[in-house]
Amino acid sequence: MSENVFNKEYFDIVQKIKPYLENLDTKINNHFTKYANNKNEIIPIIKEFLANKGKRIRSVLIFLILKALNKTIEDGHYKIALANEIVHNATLIHDDIIDCSLLRRGQKTLNFSYDSKLAVLAGDYLLTEVLKLLSDMDNDIRQIYTNALSSMINGELNQYFNRFKLLTIEEYIEKSKAKTAELFAAGIVSAYCFNSDNKKELEQLKNFALNFGIAFQIHNDLENLNNPDKLNEDIQNGDYSAPVIFYAQEKCQDKTCRLDNPALILKQLKKTAAINKTKELIKSYITQAIENLSFIEDNLYKQTLIDLCNLYITEKNDG
Repeated sequence: MSENVFNKEYFDIVQKIKPYLENLDTKINNHFTKYANNKNEIIPIIKEFLANKGKRIRSVLIFLILKALNKTIEDGHYKIALANEIVHNATLIHDDIIDCSLLRRGQKTLNFSYDSKLAVLAGDYLLTEVLKLLSDMDNDIRQIYTNALSSMINGELNQYFNRFKLLTIEEYIEKSKAKTAELFAAGIVSAYCFNSDNKKELEQLKNFALNFGIAFQIHNDLENLNNPDKLNEDIQNGDYSAPVIFYAQEKCQDKTCRLDNPALILKQLKKTAAINKTKELIKSYITQAIENLSFIEDNLYKQTLIDLCNLYITEKNDG
């Protein structure tokens, strides 16, 4: 699926919950505006970074699931969605420093617009805001986020210490679960726990979030094949994604195989089964995610969730 088609279909899905996302954007802006008169010089920088928003996929899932379950969306749900967005953006800032990334969402990263010192502080500042947000929430919700953050940081540490090591697909999946899927789960599980306690439903929603989050990460890694700069960055940093792992498994039969030439890898990779294997991996996790939603009675929002899941089953790669 081309990026333009994906974006159009995603836009159509988002329209179903547009008022809730608009309310969330207002709450994000208001949250940081209240500090504007304190002469805190980081606030304008933070607000500028957050204004260049992505797809808000984590919040989209939270609101769609709540609506599918026929829940009234309360202020506490917005607070959880806000916490999720802030954590996500803090990790993006820190990732850009680690990866020496020049661009984020088409604009210069904070570490290049300013410097890495300020970028570290900006990411840290956002994480302290999450602690404030969650301070008056139920202890179970605070624990969910504590566990998710711990998992994410350990995932980053494992990635650092495994640089230039060709992981197995199973190891790659565990890394993707820790770095990406756990935050999806934290938001969805916390939103459900805010005013529900059915353990069977909770388990299914957690599994949905983890399966979707893993598929989401694999899909991103597949799409990076269409972004030579990002592919170069990952390979130069020794961070090998699913397509590269499948390529290496097919082309490199001994430990002398070199993975330091992104242009050559990309050229040869497209002649292997790596892309199709990656698509099948995405499909398997999306299929599981959809199955996890089977306990929800059929309705517009459940179908919208399924439609969203199916966007990530890539039938075509335009690279």
